[in-house]
Amino acid sequence: MFHTKDHKTGYLFDQGPFGWLGPRRKRLIDTSWAKLFREKILPSLPVNTLMQHYHLSQGAPTKELSTMLGVMVLQQMFDLTDEETVSQYAFNIQWHYALDITGESDAVAYLSPKTLWNMRKLFCENDLYKDIFDGIAAILATACAVDTSLQRIDSVHIFSNMHHLGRIGLFVATIKKFLVNLTRHHLRTLRLPGEGAHRPVPLQKGSVCLLPGKAPGVGPYPQRP
Repeated sequence: MFHTKDHKTGYLFDQGPFGWLGPRRKRLIDTSWAKLFREKILPSLPVNTLMQHYHLSQGAPTKELSTMLGVMVLQQMFDLTDEETVSQYAFNIQWHYALDITGESDAVAYLSPKTLWNMRKLFCENDLYKDIFDGIAAILATACAVDTSLQRIDSVHIFSNMHHLGRIGLFVATIKKFLVNLTRHHLRTLRLPGEGAHRPVPLQKGSVCLLPGKAPGVGPYPQRP
């Protein structure tokens, strides 16, 4: 049987069922994630999406379904196993505060692994995680004043020039740089067997090549054909 309760209506007294907490522990819990979860996320969980899977008046009542939705979120939030989730549900005061668990009996503060497994199976088979994730993301964005229309640029892509060269282009660029540096540093000492010194011939601005002939200063450079 479908069972849930209203988590939007506050308690008559400010402290509510957690008034037994001392002021220091109450201050700690109010500055933790539990208060935000209790006040903003728990009342907004789409519990009505589960209504079609349970009868409204017949059968044994389910666990409080808003709490169960919250448990599924907290399990993923803290990356817990089923056994760890059951333990946190039973003994963790922060979980009790966040999920609005106000009783101490096993009927209220105990969750069996089988119930947790069945709830997760229901979520997966009906693709309910996406709606919950989108809803929580919107709530947190509003609470933290995050403008989702602004996107952060994490990095700037830098492309190497070599990436845009083919094999021939890379070969030509390499030979060109080799000839430029060879002419610049070894022009007067360069000799080939049976030939005289090589001299540079300007091809275009900033680049030269070597041709056999007289060394620089001996005669004029030949004209480019």
